[in-house]
Amino acid sequence: MFYYKNWFSFCKILSMDSRVKCTVSESLKLPLGVHFIVLKHDVETNVPRALKLAEIEHQYGINSTYYVQAYLLKDKNNITILKKMQDMGHEISYHYDVLDANSGDYVKAEKDFAYWIDRFEKEGFHISTICQHGNPIKKRIGYNSNRDFFRNSKIKSKYPDLVDIVVDYSRYAIDKYVYISDAGYMWKHITEPETNDFNKDALTIPIGNFRKLIRYVGERKCSIVLSTHPHRWERSKFKIQSKILIFKILRSGARMFEKIPFAYSILSRFYFIAKKICSNH
Repeated sequence: MFYYKNWFSFCKILSMDSRVKCTVSESLKLPLGVHFIVLKHDVETNVPRALKLAEIEHQYGINSTYYVQAYLLKDKNNITILKKMQDMGHEISYHYDVLDANSGDYVKAEKDFAYWIDRFEKEGFHISTICQHGNPIKKRIGYNSNRDFFRNSKIKSKYPDLVDIVVDYSRYAIDKYVYISDAGYMWKHITEPETNDFNKDALTIPIGNFRKLIRYVGERKCSIVLSTHPHRWERSKFKIQSKILIFKILRSGARMFEKIPFAYSILSRFYFIAKKICSNH
């Protein structure tokens, strides 16, 4: 499913679609009534794989958005690659998880957020849209997810020009849109992307394999936001199947830990390690 050749095919089909293909930032500047398709990528590890998708999109004249986890800026090679992607026309921005990293402490989270926004800007990446990172194994007390950081009115007031794709994008988007995600290695239509962290009744519609994804996108005549994770993409079927198997084993293990409070608390404390392990698969 997550083969580079499939992304080639998908981008080729999108290039012939009449809807405007653009970045998240560009979608906010379109005239009313214009339908768009946004390709959004959460870069949690392995920047070179993000480059591969960026090159495929560029080949078909598609600009997309890459939300990058902050720790990846510590590697100068990653910065070089990200600048190359930006030069192609792609948006490079911040994939934040400051509330989880600080266990719900908004003061510390805000300091981290301000530091990394400044760091992105100094590296030459203008930040106008952002995206939170979801950590499935993080035990949270007093907040729902990283999204609560930018839901905080005091924090939002300090960054009035920033838009979070899964917090308040719908307030600013010029058109209604369908949000599609590869969460859990399965293509899904997320009907409530801005509230499904606390709204347990939010509907998720399974789409299926890549052919069904192409059909699903083609049949919708509205705007589309499609979210994927570059580290999941590979050249060979064997590597993809191995990744999916490892992911399922890790997910099953995490669910078992959830039922054991003491063990889950330990797992949650070291979520940043598990996050990198899961991201690599």
